[in-house]
Amino acid sequence: MTSKKSSIVKVALALLTSMMTCILFCHHVAARQSAMKVLPQAGDRVTVVSDEGTPIPLPAEVVSVIKGKAIVQMLPSFQYKGGEQRKVSLRQIKAIFPADKVNVSETSTAPASAPTSTTDVENNAAGTKSRIVKLQGNARAGERAKVLSGLFTRFGQSFEGKKLICKEEQFYFYPDGRVYHGIPPEGPSHLDWQKASATNANLCGTYGIDGDTIIFKWGSQAQTMPATTWSIKRKGLNIELNGLVADKSPEFIHSTLSGTYLRQSVKLVNGKSVLHPESYVFADDNSVIYVGDGKKSGRYLLAGNDLQIKFENGEIFYCTAFPQYLDSRNSKSPPRISLAGNLYELQQIR
Repeated sequence: MTSKKSSIVKVALALLTSMMTCILFCHHVAARQSAMKVLPQAGDRVTVVSDEGTPIPLPAEVVSVIKGKAIVQMLPSFQYKGGEQRKVSLRQIKAIFPADKVNVSETSTAPASAPTSTTDVENNAAGTKSRIVKLQGNARAGERAKVLSGLFTRFGQSFEGKKLICKEEQFYFYPDGRVYHGIPPEGPSHLDWQKASATNANLCGTYGIDGDTIIFKWGSQAQTMPATTWSIKRKGLNIELNGLVADKSPEFIHSTLSGTYLRQSVKLVNGKSVLHPESYVFADDNSVIYVGDGKKSGRYLLAGNDLQIKFENGEIFYCTAFPQYLDSRNSKSPPRISLAGNLYELQQIR
């Protein structure tokens, strides 16, 4: 009797195990089917990795999808000029941004005056239709996932033959969706955007962030080129732009400096190289003395990444400024400061 009960229990356990396995298998199949529904389609923006194993996802746009393969057109990045077509497997596509998520619409003719800050107009080969891509440039400053703010320096390395070339480039991001490629010459708050857009259109643009992708639209690309699409990752206060780290420059937390900041440069005088010292002597009462090509004094205002000096001769000097701290960021007078892209060191009193 006991043996018969034991057999029944074993059969019941086997049936239960079989049912659980069947349920798990069905869930697995359903999950695979659900995942397979998210497939790239023509017109989607995607990020792809190369078949050589490069881990950095590069931006592209899907041209067509045929039998598990996708034809993509590479977008401008550190590795591609833009426009190159490649055939990739679907497993090489790491992120998909459907065309309807980038606010794409088609019209029979282009708008009479499309605002370059919010649109990307691409005429097709026939010239009969225009595609308008609206960027997220008007994101509110409070939406941390959508906007950036401040000066970021992006570092990169490349080989020219056997020579290793190290370079850096700056981006100043405004929370209203504008971006300046470089260090704003008059400081971020005093930059004449309209004038800069007219004289250096390739440096002024807009940006929008969608997940792990940032889309740049530069003024010089108006109606001629697609927007530049890069990958973006946040790393604390810093970010990673298209696989390269971009460090955020700190802002001044005090409104005054105290001490002499010196910079040594080299000038040609009568065909000979001579040292040319240049210094600023800042005081707590907002007075400043400049010594370089002559000597002049005035008063300064310091806030965030902006420095303004009004000299007694009527000249007004604006520039982008940021401190470089070695230890405590609470130091009122940091050991180094950057003014208009030049580094000045605090001189120790002996």
